[in-house]
Amino acid sequence: QPVDSTRGPTLAVLLRELQEIEGEFWVRLLYTHPAHWSDELIETIAQCDKVARYIDIPLQHIDDAMLGRMRRETSRAHIENLIHKLRAGIPGVTLRTTFIVGFPGETEAEFARLLDFIRRSRFERLGIFKYSQEEGSRAAKMPGQIPAKIKNARYRAAMSVQQQIAHDLTLEKVGSDLKLLVDQPHIARSEGDAPDVDARVILSEAAPVGEFVWRRITGSRGYDLLA
Repeated sequence: QPVDSTRGPTLAVLLRELQEIEGEFWVRLLYTHPAHWSDELIETIAQCDKVARYIDIPLQHIDDAMLGRMRRETSRAHIENLIHKLRAGIPGVTLRTTFIVGFPGETEAEFARLLDFIRRSRFERLGIFKYSQEEGSRAAKMPGQIPAKIKNARYRAAMSVQQQIAHDLTLEKVGSDLKLLVDQPHIARSEGDAPDVDARVILSEAAPVGEFVWRRITGSRGYDLLA
């Protein structure tokens, strides 16, 4: 779709129409591409309370050479500027992303730049995938295939960094009151958690399934919150 309404119907227009539907619900954006965002879309999300302040935006890498090999149609400068715009324009937004380690040709220096970017960006939700050489794919024929041992080591290093970030961000939630959507009598999720993907909120007292409730966060258990 076009990225802004000057070029035709857009996601921003659709979200504003969904906002007008009666009832209490969240619309959640998944698998958005960093090259296809606009200021209009950011403003729309900020202004529509039925659109979850949650952005799933797979970045795959941050090094410019790697982004070129992956044909991501973007750059480090664009990504960093977009993240700044999202966080400044949508207060309280949760950013989810994914990265690939061990893509053909990834050097130690390129991986180090990715690791540093993860540390500094402090994504609320983040997943790491090890590149898999799929038969028939363009990347499978590329030179510089990375040995499994190195891919595994890079995966562990990146996940270790993110686990500490996630732990720190979870602790910051303790004592706050959150609006939750109840999935099971004792299981709910916050605006910052997609179903079957992110963490859960474990409820000490049962709540009606399918309803929104407000609960105070009292602690954490791994990635999950307690309320």
